[in-house]
Amino acid sequence: MDFNPNAGHQITLTTMDLKYDRSSSDGPTKLDIQVDAGSGFTSVFTDLSVSENGENINNIDLTAFINITETIRFRLYAYEANSALGTLDIEEHTTTNKGIIIKGVVSAIPCIGLPITWNGSNWFPIDPPLITSHVIIAGDYNTTTHGSFKACSLTISPGFELRVTDEHYVEIINDVSVDGRITVESQGNFVQNNGASTTKVNAGGAALVSKTKTMQKWYTYTYWSSPSKTETIESALGNTPIDRRFTFNAANYEDLLSEVNNTNTFIAGQDGIDDDGNDWVNTPTGAMTPGVGYAAVANELGTAFPRQEIFEFYGDFNNGDVIVPLVNNSGGAYEDWNLVGNPYPGAISADQFFLVNSGLVDLIYLWDQSTPPSSNNSGSQGSNFSNDDYAIINGVGEIGARADTGTPPSRFIPSGQGFFVIAQTSGNLTFSNSMRGISHDNSLFFKSPNTKNKKSDATVSNKLWVNLTSDNGVYKQIMIGYVNGATNGNDGAFYDAPRDYASLKDTSLYSIIESDNGKFAIQGKDVNSLNKNENIKLGFKSTIKVATLFKLSIAQLHGNFFNKNTIYLKDNLLNQVHNLSESNYTFTSEAGEFNDRFEIAFDTEGILSADPVIMNKNDINIVELHNNRVQFNIPENLKIKSVKIFDLFGRQLYNFIGQNSTETYTLYNVSNMVYIAKITLSNDAVITKKAVKK
Repeated sequence: MDFNPNAGHQITLTTMDLKYDRSSSDGPTKLDIQVDAGSGFTSVFTDLSVSENGENINNIDLTAFINITETIRFRLYAYEANSALGTLDIEEHTTTNKGIIIKGVVSAIPCIGLPITWNGSNWFPIDPPLITSHVIIAGDYNTTTHGSFKACSLTISPGFELRVTDEHYVEIINDVSVDGRITVESQGNFVQNNGASTTKVNAGGAALVSKTKTMQKWYTYTYWSSPSKTETIESALGNTPIDRRFTFNAANYEDLLSEVNNTNTFIAGQDGIDDDGNDWVNTPTGAMTPGVGYAAVANELGTAFPRQEIFEFYGDFNNGDVIVPLVNNSGGAYEDWNLVGNPYPGAISADQFFLVNSGLVDLIYLWDQSTPPSSNNSGSQGSNFSNDDYAIINGVGEIGARADTGTPPSRFIPSGQGFFVIAQTSGNLTFSNSMRGISHDNSLFFKSPNTKNKKSDATVSNKLWVNLTSDNGVYKQIMIGYVNGATNGNDGAFYDAPRDYASLKDTSLYSIIESDNGKFAIQGKDVNSLNKNENIKLGFKSTIKVATLFKLSIAQLHGNFFNKNTIYLKDNLLNQVHNLSESNYTFTSEAGEFNDRFEIAFDTEGILSADPVIMNKNDINIVELHNNRVQFNIPENLKIKSVKIFDLFGRQLYNFIGQNSTETYTLYNVSNMVYIAKITLSNDAVITKKAVKK
């Protein structure tokens, strides 16, 4: 059993309480408890005569362990049992429902010793500073040139700047006093560990987080959140149009009515549209509340797009717990969206965010706009943005939103970043220092491994990302992850993230859970179910009514299983099996929803076990005759049972019955077009072949 102090903190132990007994006369007769605080194990309690009845042992003395900053490890040894089947039972206390209670105090590491000063060239009197030291910046300091550092407390002297640059950090335990200037760049991390400490900007001083954002088009929106306590909308977002700065009023969001948009009718409560269109509120000025999200569009004036714009957030940095009330209006009738944001001058961990807010939020939606507004998109305005431009993070993994990057986000939320969550219930969302860290990726949105990256680390969960793209701009990504805690059923959004209702209006890709009506963007599955016999059902929906070439491809692979096994895609409509590990799969489809067409498998024998050995399609001869008649020939040792004719949209045009090795059919509706013939033989083998009717 291990205890690990948070960075910048120390633990002083006092006592341990526990209650235990042994199984009848067979259990261990002796018990020894040992503790290692960095200098080896020391025995702190020994019982040489363990009773068969529950013993309540209180106040085992642990006061020798003070100001511990490293891992504290406890070991409990039960020995000298009378039988190999004997057991020791640690029981719950009736008042606390805990079996072992360790008491102590957690406190911030105090500053000790002489201050360490940076004079512009060197540290004095020692180099580098210690985490227990007070540091004074008395000369310009740039972490790219001089390196990241840790300290107990920090003072920046008048006239000098501490610049925390991209991919570097400064970690401070306690207070920060700014008489000069501290600048944290877009991808820099400034971390404070003691939630009770402050970053105080004194008269003449300045503290700011400078964020650089690439604006792709004039309509590019960004979701912001202030890392400073006293920043205002008009100051931080002053270069954006005043009529394009918004807050999101979650209390006004209500989705109970059916909507009709471009002949598509939606089910009440399942279209992702605010009924009266008053959820987004134009907010051109005012204080930026810590932990709350804001939206602003790019500046229409300036150089040509794409271009970089700089946004600066001034003021005392936020630190410690930041509380944001969440609104749940529906009680489950619809998705209760709330716009929040990272309140710190550094990245936060999505995993720690979920842990702290367990039961309140299960999903993070990051806006990563790539498409223009359109009247075809769901919404209450004449022209609306697409919900497809949200990347998603849940407890299993993450998926991307943009076709131009093709990669999902990392599991860290950058500084200054606003994002949506769905409130499972009303309550207070908490941001805490436990979410901050010096090693967190603070890049803007996406900084992920290259596509088709295969990780062989045995500790990496097995995860598979699949992309759907098309020749006219469709992009959808899904992920299936085999992780501890998940089952093969619907475990809720933390493990199984559904496709957003509005997103399902358009052409979409999703995974399917047996005996569940949901359509999932991220699906968590039982780690024990991943083997060569595993099949993953994929659902596909198309709203496109013109000839479109779709493509399914592997975006990323994580884990030993996917690294070692070939991934196959079976197209049940065409009865084809494709090696997806070697190449992408291209197909066509008519408009509609197809939940039985595609599946992923890892054993060709498994997915084709119901089919006999299939002949080569070259054994089929298709001959065009006069008067729209087409002849189908196969070897004489077999007969044709049926011939189905499909167009390139996947629509079935004919279903002919056969009895001979040569059959002739009339195809009136396929003049001057390419078609697909699906031929079933007398041995139940199925062959598909493409042909042209002139």
